[in-house]
Amino acid sequence: MKKYFLITGLVIVFSSLAVFRAAAQNIDFSEDFSKYQIGATPRSIKTNGAATIARPTGQEGKWLSLQDNITYKLNRPASLPKSFIFEFDILAQAEQIKDMSPISFGFVKDNAAREYISNGGAFVQLHYYDADAVNIGNYDLSKEANTKFDLSATANRPLHVKLVVSGTQMAVYLDNTKLSDTVLFQPGSARYFYISGPNQSENGAKLFISNLKIAGS
Repeated sequence: MKKYFLITGLVIVFSSLAVFRAAAQNIDFSEDFSKYQIGATPRSIKTNGAATIARPTGQEGKWLSLQDNITYKLNRPASLPKSFIFEFDILAQAEQIKDMSPISFGFVKDNAAREYISNGGAFVQLHYYDADAVNIGNYDLSKEANTKFDLSATANRPLHVKLVVSGTQMAVYLDNTKLSDTVLFQPGSARYFYISGPNQSENGAKLFISNLKIAGS
């Protein structure tokens, strides 16, 4: 009888672990803000400032308007796993791309939305005012690489971003052009997505994001 209860208990434990593991691996996520009204605050986003849904002039769909000096994160309590693919679109509306100061995005160790983040964790920084400079790195690892991409050509049209994370590595793609594939994470570190608006925008320049997707790699 004791043997029966032991076997039954082990079956229950392993079944529970399998369910938990499957749930943990189910990271699929998609957000295009279509279910929100213009001017609404999306429940999927947390921030230290204002999060507002907008429809940018000349663009299809709905977008999250990013304010200057404000950081945005996903309202998801669990850290992303060791390996995944994160994609989204950025829209910089401006008379010229140099009207916008740099923006940064990437993955940090916690999901608190208390303050503005610039180049935190494993980061990508788009230097709009330089028109073609992109910085990729992680200062905790004393790593930073400077590369080139024609940001001026992305003014007033969506720029597609794809971040492919595999263990400690992260590959960075802009419009399907690979800019980097290098170690950007410490082993076992938590991974929470963030994106920060520019420090300053001039001449009515505005920044938006939409079409966020997460999938297992």
